[in-house]
Amino acid sequence: MSGLKNALPMYEEENSAYSNAYRQYSQDNVLGIRELQVERKFFRLEVRENDRGRFLRITEENQGRRNTVIVPDSGFGDFAKAITEVLASQTQAES
Repeated sequence: MSGLKNALPMYEEENSAYSNAYRQYSQDNVLGIRELQVERKFFRLEVRENDRGRFLRITEENQGRRNTVIVPDSGFGDFAKAITEVLASQTQAES
């Protein structure tokens, strides 16, 4: 029983940290959402805002796995330009 008591405070600390992170995420204001499916992958693009500023959250879900990329608003233009350039170079290579 003492082993269980010793484990509980550690669980409470981890649970508390998780709860704080979830609370912060849930307090984000969603400014825009776009969802699309490509083959078996599902993408969700969200522009969000919180007390630290605006950001783009790109989430990819595939077979129960989730990956997320976050781009702060200061990088929106550079990020969009890089995607456009990569796609344009691929199109030119195919010609």
